Amino acid sequence: MKKVITIFFSYIFLTLGLDAAEEGKFRGGIEVGYSPMDIGAEDTAQAIANASGSSVTVTYDKGLFAGRVFADYGFTPNLGVEVGYFKTTSVDATYKIGANSASESYSASGLDISGVLSHESGFYGKLGMHSSNVSGAATVTIGGTSYTATGDADGTGTLFGAGYEKNNIRYAITRYNDLGGVGSYATLFSVGVAF
Repeated sequence: MKKVITIFFSYIFLTLGLDAAEEGKFRGGIEVGYSPMDIGAEDTAQAIANASGSSVTVTYDKGLFAGRVFADYGFTPNLGVEVGYFKTTSVDATYKIGANSASESYSASGLDISGVLSHESGFYGKLGMHSSNVSGAATVTIGGTSYTATGDADGTGTLFGAGYEKNNIRYAITRYNDLGGVGSYATLFSVGVAF
């Protein structure tokens, strides 16, 4: 990932020239948002029902919340770079077969970097990459005894998004592809403030 970030920054500096950076400014900010999420709980419930020959009830989250801190720097009035750190709440599912149950839970966190192209109207678009971690936990309860397993996946992926900013308040949608390198994704609808 360090190699990729180095190449990305090198490309920006070589394309724009170092003297372009003097025209911009440095800012920080925070964003909060929500992403619809489908972890396939209905399919898992059906697979458990097929394997056990019993009916399965399932309750599950249909989305997650996320927070993000970021810093950006404008090389020109219309082109800049943004780096951020994001962390999500967990998305959970619980399956019940009579007195027995199973549950699964996933959350993600990571660093991202993107190039940002903005227009004087306040609309902007961004394209970049992230290095992220997906943490998972599963618990099975049989006859009153619980068994727990945990796991993590790390990986890199792309991101792209668009938004609108006025008076340092921003509204955005950002798609994170291949979270944790496991093929999952999140489409985050967020609101934030830059300062």
